[in-house]
Amino acid sequence: MPDLSEYYQPQSLTAALELLAKSNGKLIPLAGGTDIVPAMGKGELKANGLVDLSKLSEIRRISMDDSEIKIGSLTTFAQIETSPLIQAKALLLADAAAAVGSPQIRTTGTIGGNIANASPAADTVTALVTLDAEARLDSIKGSRRVRVSELLCGAGKTNIHPQEIITEITFRIPATGSKTGFIKLGRRKALAIARMNLAIIVTLDNGKISFARVGLGAVGPNPRRYPVLENSLVGQSPSESLIDEFAIEAEREVTRVLGSRPSAIYKCEAVKGIARDLLKKMFSDSGQGVV
Repeated sequence: MPDLSEYYQPQSLTAALELLAKSNGKLIPLAGGTDIVPAMGKGELKANGLVDLSKLSEIRRISMDDSEIKIGSLTTFAQIETSPLIQAKALLLADAAAAVGSPQIRTTGTIGGNIANASPAADTVTALVTLDAEARLDSIKGSRRVRVSELLCGAGKTNIHPQEIITEITFRIPATGSKTGFIKLGRRKALAIARMNLAIIVTLDNGKISFARVGLGAVGPNPRRYPVLENSLVGQSPSESLIDEFAIEAEREVTRVLGSRPSAIYKCEAVKGIARDLLKKMFSDSGQGVV
């Protein structure tokens, strides 16, 4: 860990925002620290000091407001994984949080930090992008809302300004009866950074899929939705043949994105397997539905 000339632990969001505004970008916010601390130890992240957000209980919460879920940015993966509200209304996000690292990382790491780190393989970010979630960013000048997908602008890069803090993530609850799911392919079960992850939401009306969202992570620079895959599901009835057709379409999309990269052969084959596994689970498991 490098020497830091400044360390602050504000007791309110306002105090934290004032510190960042006065620092001219020389201070960076610290949430769970599961990404920042190792990066600083390796010399990959430069800063004069840290603004520790751990005391800001006002942005550590999960709530529902009409048709929206609101999650404070300091909410941990463990809190999301075990939240009855998230499990009932957005199971794909609970499953994504459960897939993150070790129990220690899930207890410490935060959803806001996962977004800000902008990893191509971030599990909860793939789920949030599929949910079309928005992030609220606050500074002393005010606040703004940005879709999570638009906040990401490359591996390790975001459109977050130096004086801003992600304070809240919101998304509309999928329609009642919708099926949602998340699956991750890692190097090994524990502590694995995803080689690929997949999130899906489908709504069925009269036996046919009327709405679909599909997100993939660890394929491009950031997790994102794939409209071609979504369109391949809409209007179809759940069946073995649809699952096979979707898996083949997923392979085509991954091939298109990765081109001749060294990982392409492996990932193009792997996506077929995780696509089949996830859709089979979603179509067969009555407990997957939004209530």
